[in-house]
Amino acid sequence: MKLLKRTWADVSLDNLSHNYTQLRANVPASCRFLGVVKADAYGHGAVPISNRLRELGADFLAVSNFEEALQLRRADNRLPILILGYTPAAYAEDMADMGIRQEVHSLEYARQLDRQLEGTDKKLLVHIKLDTGMSRLGFFAYDSDQTYGELVQVRTLSHLEPEGVFTHFPVADSCKAEDEAFTRLQFRRFTDMIEALKGAGFCFAIRHCCNSAATILYPEFALDMIRPGIATYGISPSPELEGRMDLRPLMSLRTTISQIRDFRPGVSVSYGRIYETPSPRRIAVLCIGYADGLSRALSNQVSFLLRGRRVPVVGRICMDMCMVDVTDVPDARVGDVVTVFGEDHGQTIAVDDLARQLGTIPYEILCDINKRTPRIYLDGRQRTEILQYIV
Repeated sequence: MKLLKRTWADVSLDNLSHNYTQLRANVPASCRFLGVVKADAYGHGAVPISNRLRELGADFLAVSNFEEALQLRRADNRLPILILGYTPAAYAEDMADMGIRQEVHSLEYARQLDRQLEGTDKKLLVHIKLDTGMSRLGFFAYDSDQTYGELVQVRTLSHLEPEGVFTHFPVADSCKAEDEAFTRLQFRRFTDMIEALKGAGFCFAIRHCCNSAATILYPEFALDMIRPGIATYGISPSPELEGRMDLRPLMSLRTTISQIRDFRPGVSVSYGRIYETPSPRRIAVLCIGYADGLSRALSNQVSFLLRGRRVPVVGRICMDMCMVDVTDVPDARVGDVVTVFGEDHGQTIAVDDLARQLGTIPYEILCDINKRTPRIYLDGRQRTEILQYIV
């Protein structure tokens, strides 16, 4: 089917290459690169993004769950894949067969995985998750005398092969003195535990802790591998880090005008009648709504770009449509492209701006772009691929 240009996302593979190069250049050349492609590559399309990362030279990929790993294997991406979240132990043999790595966060979970492989000659590659202060998944890497003994027992399990060890930083994106001190404390806890485990014969091939923020602010923590997520997609991990590295957003979200009408003063627009024309206005209907991932909370709050000029959203955002005031763009026409976020005629609306308006983070907005929104992949101006989830 020919692409229906109703609402779509342009994804710049050039910018992906640029960001990859920038992140790589900030750490030692020997350091491996893990491409984080969980959550459909933060809304950008996991398979096309993973394929380009492989072409660029990425060493690993990371996903959240087994289904996401299976999607990449079915697309014939053979890079090592690390599952960062929990997978039921019943899938241990499948993971071993497909060369998928699983995080291991407790002795009991390690034993469950090992039991599933009893009676086979298979080994499951695992990465030990150390909790150094995130207080989420992991073996305690501090204030717990039993952790060392538990990890020694993990090493005795015949069907698990601990290839890697990792931790996660919750405030590496903050420049506050107390947050910097906490991040450095986490790194010490991490390396101290690794050093202690050497006495038990642990020799991890891959030690990794640098997320996007740590890759930018603490490149000395890179160790054997970095795993930048949001920065790979061109978004700063926090407002404090904006400008610290030359990152270029991959995604621009675009829609089209389906109708334009003129209204007299005092006419209410859309559900709830929360907007009323203050004077004669020209109102355009756009082919995008909250079912496409455009938050209803942005109603009456933001502007989009039409021919390089800002046009404010008026009235409630609907499931499949929303309205903008195009009075100041007299040459607007049905079929014109409107940019929700991204660049248009030299002007830009950043996804960060929408996030601040909603009191959230860019990650959420990108991940919310609905599967009925096609992704168009561009090398320069050349279209290389179209990802359509529905047709």
